[in-house]
Amino acid sequence: MAPSTVKVPHDNRINFIDIRTILYSIIFGILFGFFMNKGTVFVAPTIRKQMLFQRFAMLKMFLAAVGTSMLSVALLTFTSHKLYEKIVNGYIEHNSRRGILHYIFGGTLIGLGMITCGSCPGTVFVQVGSGIVNSLFTCLGGLLGTYFYYIFVHEQVSLEKLPSSSLVLRRICDIFHIHSIIVHTIFGIILLGLSIGLEFVIPWKSDLNSSLLRKGTMNPNSALGHFLGMAAWPPSACGAGVGILQLFFIFFLEKSLGISSAFTVFAAQICRIKKVGQALPSLNSFAYGLKNHVSLLFAFGAIFGSALSSSLSGTIPLGAENGTNIFSSILGGFILLLGARCAGGCTSGQGISGMTHLLVGSFITTASIFGGGIIFAFSTLLSNNEWGFYNL
Repeated sequence: MAPSTVKVPHDNRINFIDIRTILYSIIFGILFGFFMNKGTVFVAPTIRKQMLFQRFAMLKMFLAAVGTSMLSVALLTFTSHKLYEKIVNGYIEHNSRRGILHYIFGGTLIGLGMITCGSCPGTVFVQVGSGIVNSLFTCLGGLLGTYFYYIFVHEQVSLEKLPSSSLVLRRICDIFHIHSIIVHTIFGIILLGLSIGLEFVIPWKSDLNSSLLRKGTMNPNSALGHFLGMAAWPPSACGAGVGILQLFFIFFLEKSLGISSAFTVFAAQICRIKKVGQALPSLNSFAYGLKNHVSLLFAFGAIFGSALSSSLSGTIPLGAENGTNIFSSILGGFILLLGARCAGGCTSGQGISGMTHLLVGSFITTASIFGGGIIFAFSTLLSNNEWGFYNL
């Protein structure tokens, strides 16, 4: 009797989930890039002058993003508590090998890098999409910083897990024994309210980059695509748009919003060479798997979203005066990604997502980012009297 053969049905559902994940990652990236571009927080003068308190678009957008993200999560916790609990536990696990010095040192490096290259691990992709050529050198520096971290630093600073009782791994709601929905709602309203309040104190149209105004228009009636073609939108509105993406990320992709790991995933592709992968096992773990590639797809989407925004507004390409010189771009990118990997995230991963999850370590990181950036900005200003934005 001939042995029977069993047909193994092709799992179409797995393929469908993969395709859906890819599409969601790219679409959310396009929205992120579009909002960041319209908020004008991607040009180097805006980032640098925020740290000098001469411009406030970046602060408005960040406060609105975190506030809206918190309100979104409050809604998600109310409707899908188990899903959000899974996300938070995964986020804490991701940070379980980082102590307070990691957060302070990494966050401070990010702040220094932001001033040096006039960018951050998220906005650099927006800069690429807007045609700021210097940003390509920032990306190069970021890759070098990522390799430096995994070759020389990672194994030295990520030796063992911290106990779950460690302060940096605890959530504010647990420390004060208050339900997370209440904390999220209160913090969300306060932060979003501060962002909107700043719009009244410092009107957003008075805080715009001059080169954007020269190339683009603020009149929706004369812009391509009406309001979609405006050179800028209120930063608080753009920040709220980014904050809502947190809800989409958690609900559709089952992970927190973050983008700096895109550099890690891209850098890890060299580990597909067997000997390299064996030599760098910690980096090799990022080389495979769709879950890892979500951040990279998100970054590519951000480039396209920024390019779309700039094309509609007629501001593409932006000149080199909106970036920094080659040396500053490479050095700043290196410092940025070294800091982001030490801290376990950047202004998106630790700032927006970590603060949304109410993790103490993320609040420390965010304070270190802005604290380091402000101190370095003022010390640089005092020592040089005036900053130069050099052409390539």
